[in-house]
Amino acid sequence: MPGKRGAIGLAVCLLLGQLARPAAAAEPLHLVMPIVYGTHLPGLGEPAARLANLVKQLSGGTLELDLKQPGDGTQPQEILDKVSRGTVDAGFATASFWAAKIPAAALFAGFPFGPDAKGYVDWFFAGNGLKLYQEMYDQAELHVHVMPCAFGGAETSGWFAKEIRGPDDLKGLRMRIFGLGGLVMARLGATTVLVPGGTLAAAFDKHEIDAAEFLTPAVDLRQGLQDHVKLIYVPGWHQPETVLELLINQDRWNNLNEQQQALIETACRATLLETLAESPRLQADALAELAAKHGVRIDTWPDAVLAALRGAWDEVAKEEGDRDVFFKSVLEDLDHFRAQRPSPSGSSAASSAP
Repeated sequence: MPGKRGAIGLAVCLLLGQLARPAAAAEPLHLVMPIVYGTHLPGLGEPAARLANLVKQLSGGTLELDLKQPGDGTQPQEILDKVSRGTVDAGFATASFWAAKIPAAALFAGFPFGPDAKGYVDWFFAGNGLKLYQEMYDQAELHVHVMPCAFGGAETSGWFAKEIRGPDDLKGLRMRIFGLGGLVMARLGATTVLVPGGTLAAAFDKHEIDAAEFLTPAVDLRQGLQDHVKLIYVPGWHQPETVLELLINQDRWNNLNEQQQALIETACRATLLETLAESPRLQADALAELAAKHGVRIDTWPDAVLAALRGAWDEVAKEEGDRDVFFKSVLEDLDHFRAQRPSPSGSSAASSAP
């Protein structure tokens, strides 16, 4: 789509234009930044490396993000607390990792029947999304400055060892799925199973699970699941998009000068726009390869199943909102915004067969 790419390219150029003048000479400043996903993972981890390279380039080497791969001194689930305490300067993550302690966090990361990437961009920059995102961490008394910084891609609904023809086929289904999506599946009679990602293939081979959602198609392809199970359902109703965030310790952020802050914000927005354009093709190519080279069947959910999932989500969302006032206010704000600004009829890469 050359028109769309041209528009996004222009937007990136405009963003970078504000930094055309060279920065004043300064001692190199390093921000230690652990990341949730390794930079070898397409779409999910690679954007962190892209962001770091852009920050270094734009600053002329005076500002650098010192990436730490998962487990290199910090486990992924520790990133938020470490950034808040100032143990590390920054972190690159997705807010769904904090949903157990901050229920609304999943709403900023990708959630059942939520926005696609374009919908999130609209809400963040033309609605209350950015304000509510920061407010969430402030209310939780976490000392961080947050910026949405990349899109990791749409997920599929997962891998299935047997066909699902109607809602009744979900009853008793043993599925590896977490978070809000897991609550929805459980509402429809599925049994959610805790299986580490590295053991999914063995779990399928041993018939310990009937289904599993993992990550995006591009990452799933790398994991080799196609050698063990041959059916994928789309769309990825439980996570139509994955939002990746940059967290910076609030004191560290306040101590940066205005140019450094603007540089980081500009690099983040450029990465966000680039991944908005590139991620759908990345995921679509992965689905096409899974189908053409590995014989994986990419099937669309029956309408009755999607309707049942949507109904169950409405129930789960209400219960979550009743338990957490901020969750309710964020979801209401986002729903209202989406109702006022309906998305185009296009769908994400993982929402239809290639």
